Amino acid sequence: MHARARAECCVENVRSTGHVRLRTGNVLMRTSLFRNVTCRVLMRTTVLLRTPVLMRSSVPIRTSAAAGVLGLCLTTVACGRSSGGDPPAPATSTGETTASISATGAPLDLGAEIRTEVTAAQKRYFDAYRAAAANPRDQALVAALRAVYTDQSVSGENVRGRMAYFAEHGYVARPDARSYYVIEDITIDALPPAGRAVTVVCGYTTDPVIDGVNRAPDGKDIVVNDTPASARTRTTWIQQLDGEWKINDGVIVDSWEGENRCPPRPAAS
Repeated sequence: MHARARAECCVENVRSTGHVRLRTGNVLMRTSLFRNVTCRVLMRTTVLLRTPVLMRSSVPIRTSAAAGVLGLCLTTVACGRSSGGDPPAPATSTGETTASISATGAPLDLGAEIRTEVTAAQKRYFDAYRAAAANPRDQALVAALRAVYTDQSVSGENVRGRMAYFAEHGYVARPDARSYYVIEDITIDALPPAGRAVTVVCGYTTDPVIDGVNRAPDGKDIVVNDTPASARTRTTWIQQLDGEWKINDGVIVDSWEGENRCPPRPAAS
């Protein structure tokens, strides 16, 4: 029974969220799913403690505090500016602008043109993020995502870092048809050829983040995070010399875990 005693010592200060079966050489015991383990833990389909005990987890599991942020980051362009600071999962359905443009002194036709271009740029961001998150080890996809940002963008470097975090941990985001976003407002701060615009976007994500490398003992996916989330983001877009609009920075204005507080999904998306 020595192995049992060592296992109990290791996990006595652990919070619980589910059920896990612990096996020793000749003892079978049940306890709650480990969340904040005080000893060192390698969280995969099979989790090893620094004892002779082998812990096998069933799905879903959360491997770190960062897991709860993964989905939210895919609904926004401002993950690098969020208050939590944790590494990061996704919403990427074609959204439509539901609010009119605000612009001081901008001709009507020019304002409409900027609105169309920025709306298209927003969709390029979502498409690039979804593609990279679904296969974060593909450096071409990660580079395409980084290219949506300006060269000097700190947010762009942060988003590349999050894709590296995905790749390192074997995470992938699986697209879900219920996810969507809505552009609520576009404000034009400067006109072309050095255009500057600010968008307010609300995104709702149901895309799960899963372990793309390992499977649970029963063959099912290991779910890292499947909690729905919604967020409202304010993003600054800068027009480049070639006329393309790119993200410079952004900030999460509001976020809600487990619920959708965004406007209804546009009918055409």
